[in-house]
Amino acid sequence: MSVTTGPEAGGGAARPGVWRGFVVQGRVIHALMLREIQTRFGRNGLGFLWLFIEPLLLAAVVAVLHWIMYRGDRLPGVPVFLFYLIGYVPYFAFRSIVGRAPAAFQANQTLLFHRQVRFMDVVVARHVLEALAVLAVILVIVIGTVMIMGRMPHSIPHLFGGIILMILYANGLGMIAAAAAGISETAERMVTPLVYFSLPLSGAFFTLHSMPRWVRDILIWNPQVNMHEMIREGMYGHITPTYYDVPYVIVAVAVVNLLGMMAMRAVRPQLEF
Repeated sequence: MSVTTGPEAGGGAARPGVWRGFVVQGRVIHALMLREIQTRFGRNGLGFLWLFIEPLLLAAVVAVLHWIMYRGDRLPGVPVFLFYLIGYVPYFAFRSIVGRAPAAFQANQTLLFHRQVRFMDVVVARHVLEALAVLAVILVIVIGTVMIMGRMPHSIPHLFGGIILMILYANGLGMIAAAAAGISETAERMVTPLVYFSLPLSGAFFTLHSMPRWVRDILIWNPQVNMHEMIREGMYGHITPTYYDVPYVIVAVAVVNLLGMMAMRAVRPQLEF
């Protein structure tokens, strides 16, 4: 008979503890998501459906307005309505995640008395909720496009990969915004205007190929523009040349999320409970 000792035994004992920690935090985030749904939309089914209807409705209104103004194809063979619908939905995810993040502390301050609930859990729960809603809306749009127009997305991995990168990028910026708002009312007031000001430069409503080269060389540094270009290639293929750098985007996403986690960790001792 042999007895395992040393690091192997310690490591084996540690793994269940780490896994249990993940399970507990997963349950906390799930409970916070359910609470957020009830707080924002009430307990009835229609309120819950509004989580998905809101981005779809807003995107449709934006698309209709641009269709009325342009009355043609923004891209060869791509209806204006579809072009702006696909452009606005990912931006809606970015806007909702970053724009609502500063209110996370005030709305859930009392929950932070519980030992299991961390400030980051509150923020992440909100972000996951917004992300699931937008992914569901994109899925509805894709299914509708296939059924009504007979148009399959060119590349599902590119389409949803770009959207997921957009969500992760917004998650990092949202954590930074939430941390800043937790200690500064001025920062909280500045987030929403800055998010809206980012729309004209986000790439949601234009293609880089339509821009002069010198403008394109500047805008390509914006990670959001890269993501929108990736999403458009996933949806439309090579109807128009696209410009994006996936490694650059991944680095940008990693950096803002790392900064966001550092900001949340730094601000926690300064929050008053």
